[in-house]
Parts: sequence; structure tokens; C-alpha cells
Amino acid sequence: MDVLPPVAPGGLPLIGHAARLTRDRLGFLEELRALGPAVRIRLGRQQVLVLNDHRPIRELLTRRAGDFGLSPHFRVMKRIIGNGLLATDGPFHRRQRRIMMPVLAQSRMPHHARTMTALTERRLARWRPGQELDLDREFTHLATETVVRCLFGADVTERELDSVVDALPGLMAWAGTHGMDPTGLLCRLPTPLNRRFRRGMSDLTRLVASLVSRRLACPGPGTATGTRTGTAAASQWPYEGDLLTALLEARDPESGAPLAYQQVHDEIMTFLIAAVESVSRTLAWTVHRLSADPEVREALHREVDDRLAGRCATAEDLPHLPLTRRILTEVLRLYPPGYLISRTARRDTRLGIRLDGRLDGERSDHRIAVPAGTMVMFSYYALQRDPRLFPEPEEFRPDRWAGTPEGPPCDAYLPFGLGAHGCLGESFAWTEMAIVLASIAARWELRALTPVPPEPVPAFSLTLTDTRVTVRARSRPVESTPDTPDAPPTASPAPSPSPTLTTAQKAV
Repeated sequence: MDVLPPVAPGGLPLIGHAARLTRDRLGFLEELRALGPAVRIRLGRQQVLVLNDHRPIRELLTRRAGDFGLSPHFRVMKRIIGNGLLATDGPFHRRQRRIMMPVLAQSRMPHHARTMTALTERRLARWRPGQELDLDREFTHLATETVVRCLFGADVTERELDSVVDALPGLMAWAGTHGMDPTGLLCRLPTPLNRRFRRGMSDLTRLVASLVSRRLACPGPGTATGTRTGTAAASQWPYEGDLLTALLEARDPESGAPLAYQQVHDEIMTFLIAAVESVSRTLAWTVHRLSADPEVREALHREVDDRLAGRCATAEDLPHLPLTRRILTEVLRLYPPGYLISRTARRDTRLGIRLDGRLDGERSDHRIAVPAGTMVMFSYYALQRDPRLFPEPEEFRPDRWAGTPEGPPCDAYLPFGLGAHGCLGESFAWTEMAIVLASIAARWELRALTPVPPEPVPAFSLTLTDTRVTVRARSRPVESTPDTPDAPPTASPAPSPSPTLTTAQKAV
């Protein structure tokens, strides 16, 4: 039986509910959740279907994915990443995804993890007891260097890293502010935010051009300008298997032509934005939650002390650090990177919902008609704070993920999305965040300047208003342990595509 979802109260003439989404976005999304599994709102003259139940959301992202395309809100992201993976769909999206999947496959994670460990070691060696850090800046630096060196195999200078750190907040604030503008006019005004956005885009565009030009200056097997041939030459090629090589080697299946420079640029921009923003924000939120919860913080310290004894974590350590993983899982429940998603129906379709409020089972007793052209919106933030699914949802409780039978339903936990548009770098992000968090906990204790975690501010992701912390040395001596099967020694310098990184690794 088809049902018509109710209309949310409080819409204003002309703009509908756009003011609420702009003024109190997170509170409004949670209010909508209380109105039932689906509800309608207005953004300007457009009516939007908001889903508040994980079952129709999963259906939309998987079985009905072909019925939906990108929504008009992605016009904002297209201003930043062009035709990058996050802002495309259909056959073009599938082709680009196939090009990148091998680089981010699980089999490549040990290789990437060695670089992550080396970069984390170098970053932590700069800290001093009593120092005040801006976590946002620290983690953005680290995440930027990690994604550039792992996926693009290039050296970046400190000045270039600073340019990314300075540019990203403006880009994310711009995307978060203008994404819900039903008129599209705010982007055209000469506001400080728009000027900051243009400066940031200019800086990132120069960095991407530099990454590509450096690679083309060092051609290798299979690249568009490659001059080396043969097995011996290939074995000396230091960038084998990275994302930039995959993009430069990709060929159009019909014409055989390489990707245009603009497409290479757009994909690099996509990974810079997506990988840096999600990892740095999650780590910053994690430090703030641990700073406010001494019991969990001390338990984490015990776990890493038993395994690491003061050294930095490696990929081999991660299976032995279950609390580290649970902490990150809980932080991503509270602060999912893609907290608000939208799609537009390509054709007339239907989605199943349950009106009885029951959470058990997958069977839907009613259907919602979704006419072609309808925008559908859903919030992982509201979904993952549903008290029916996650008891005491505002509480930071990593042990809710301890695997007990009464634990939360994983079907409602979607911090990295799902299906064809699910985050391709999810495994990369989990590995990086776990290595960084465990390594910090093994050596340092970070205390936020404010005792209570700040309220999240919705921009492109959920940002923090204050990311300052003080650095305290752990009481346990920072020493490597003997090489035993259960406790591998500090990672030796890993083969790296970057001569500068290799030198730095030897230095530490």
C-alpha cells in the first residue's frame, strides 16, 4: 500500500524550511526524525522527501541505486571537485571508480600503512610537553601529507602543506553554507566567505598542478610520457601502484585516449578534500571525547601500553587494539563525516517503509511513491543518534560496539555511506585513524582547553569551534620493546615513493 508522508510543520512562504536547515540544521534533522520514518519538507519551491529509517536508506543506496542520481546540492561540490568521483554518477562514475579501486584495495593497505606510521612518527616527534597545539591544523597537516605521499607519490613542501591547511576550512565552510541555498544566489555575492573560497581554490589548483608536473617530469612505465621500458626499468619505478599512476595510465575503453588533465585534476582534488577532511575531523573529535572521559582514556592507554610500549603503531598492531577501533567507531557514530546526503529520483520509483515503528526485520509493510525529479534527503547524524537504535545516543560509549548480542544494529551505522557511492577510501581512513590514535596514546596525553566537547557545527562535515589542546608526556617511558611475535619493533624505514620521506624516515 502506498502512503503519503506528512509535511513537517514550520515552513515559511517562498523559502519553506530552508531557514531551519541553515540556522539549526542538526536540531531540525533530529526533529524530523521524530515525525516518522519519512517526512516531507520544502526548500524554496521544491518539495523534499526526508528518510529517517535505515531500511529505506539502504534500499535507496543499493537495490534502488539505479533509480537515483545526484541532487542539485552537488552543484556546490562540483565547484570544488568538478567531475571528481564524489560528484558524478552513472557509467562515468563506474568507470572512474574501477580505475581507482586497485589503488585502495585491502592488499595495498600494508604498503600505505608503512608510510602512515613513518609520517605519524615524524609528526609526534615534534611535540613537546606543555605545548599548546591546534589539533585541526596538526591533523590536517598529517592527513594531507599522508594522502599525498600514499596516493600521489609526491614530495610536498611545508609551504604547500600550509596552503592546504589554510584553504580547506574556507572551502568546507563555503560548501556547508551554500549547499542548502535553494536560490543559488549566495555563491555570487562579494562576501568574505566567497572571497576566501576563491583564494583557497586557487591555492589547491596550484598544488594539484605541481603534483602532476612533478610526476610527468619523472616518467615511468605506462605513463603518457613514459620512456622506460622492460622489467628492470619497471622494478626501479618508485610510484608503481599509486593513484596518480593509475590516473595517468587509464585509457578510454572506446577511443584509447588517456584521461584529460582536467579529469586527473578533479580526481586529485576529490581525494584531497574527502580524505583530509574526514580523517582530520574524526581524529580531532576523538581527542576531545577522550579528554572529557578519563575512564575511556585510561583504558586506551592500558591497551596501547600492553601492545606498543611507547612506539608508534603499525598495521600489524591494529588487530590487537580492539578498544582503539571501538573508540573510533563510536566517534564516527556521533560525528559522521557525511552527515547529510541527498539524491534525486531519475524515474518514478518506490521505497519501502514500516509505519509500526518496529526495528526488527527487513520486511516493509508500506511503500512510498517517489516520482521522477523528487529530491530525497537523509541524515546519518540523525539516524545514528536515534534512541531506539542506540540507547543513550548522546553518550560516548565505545563499549556499545563490544560485540554483545544487545549491541546496536550495524545496518543503521553508515558513517562512510553504502553502495556505488560509498566511500572508496574507507579502509584507508580506518587504517590511518587507528595508527595515528594508537601512536598518540602510546606517547602523549592530549587535554582539551575546554572540559566539555564543543557542539558540532555543520559545514561540509561536522566541525569543531575550538581544537586547542595541551600536550602532556605519558608517564610510561617511550621505548621500543624487543622484537617478539606479539610486539613488533618500531617500524623500519619503509620503501617510499618520496626521496624526502625516505630521508626523514631514516632520521627518526
